[in-house]
Amino acid sequence: MAAPDIAAPAVAPPNIAAPDVAFRPPTARKTSETPQPYSRMVTESDTEGQNSRLVVSGASKSYGRPGARREALANVDFTMDRGQFVSIIGPSGCGKSTLLRLMAGLEHPDTGSVSIFGTPPAEASAVKMIGFMPQVPALLPWLTVIDNVKIPSKVNRRADARRRLQPGHLHPGEGDPVALLTELGLGDSLRALPHELSGGMQQRVAIARAFATQADVLLMDEPFSALDEFTREATQDQLLKLWEKFVTTVVFVTHSVSEAVVLSDAVVVMSPRPGHIAAVVPIDVPRPRRNGLVEAKVLHDYEDLIRSKLQLAGVNPR
Repeated sequence: MAAPDIAAPAVAPPNIAAPDVAFRPPTARKTSETPQPYSRMVTESDTEGQNSRLVVSGASKSYGRPGARREALANVDFTMDRGQFVSIIGPSGCGKSTLLRLMAGLEHPDTGSVSIFGTPPAEASAVKMIGFMPQVPALLPWLTVIDNVKIPSKVNRRADARRRLQPGHLHPGEGDPVALLTELGLGDSLRALPHELSGGMQQRVAIARAFATQADVLLMDEPFSALDEFTREATQDQLLKLWEKFVTTVVFVTHSVSEAVVLSDAVVVMSPRPGHIAAVVPIDVPRPRRNGLVEAKVLHDYEDLIRSKLQLAGVNPR
């Protein structure tokens, strides 16, 4: 079965026309109040399409002893273009985190394959093309904020030279840790220790650390699940500003339908275990979002559409 291409929308919510083409180039994201037509990430002049796409093809994964194995993922297929922000949503246990681990090269699929811009995930991870942000900030408690953000640049320094040789790598170097932290509102906390920060501040440190390496792909596993609503929305906005600035490809796992709609270029809906892709919903709403009543109505329509896709997949969405 051909992989669903999330650059080519096949569905539209009620009263919302599906665009002819799905996504705008990362260097020219529209932020006007009037919806603008999208254009493809991969242009006709791109002769190396595989180097511009993250591809999951027929990926399956199971765990356990022979004869008592539990299938976590079953024949997962999808393709996303460089620079997109894609959320994955589905019930607990449907394999969202497993899929992220396959993309990160932390595990290997039993069948099928994963390609990170033409590079196998394990190799891409080894040369720092991939950044991984788990549910908890995972800061080292004995290091200051600035030193926590600098850690990736001090580990496996030879990988930086090897990364430049990868055909699918684009980013020229590392981000400035001080500038990143300042942009995230932590310029006055550079010398603070993690225990001196709130939960939201710790998560912003983790975001700065993730962007500091200028990884080509950032994999985020429910990073805002422990934050209160107001902190969560503020941190979402800060994440999007960095994503637009650095043109990073983001795969974001969440249980929140509203979060997925606000953040994403497209939302991948997964079915209960064994997990597979039930639907892909492109979000054709200009950025920044949450600006007014019109945008709110459109976003609610998309939320209703995604909830209906979850229900069709056998999920009772929140």
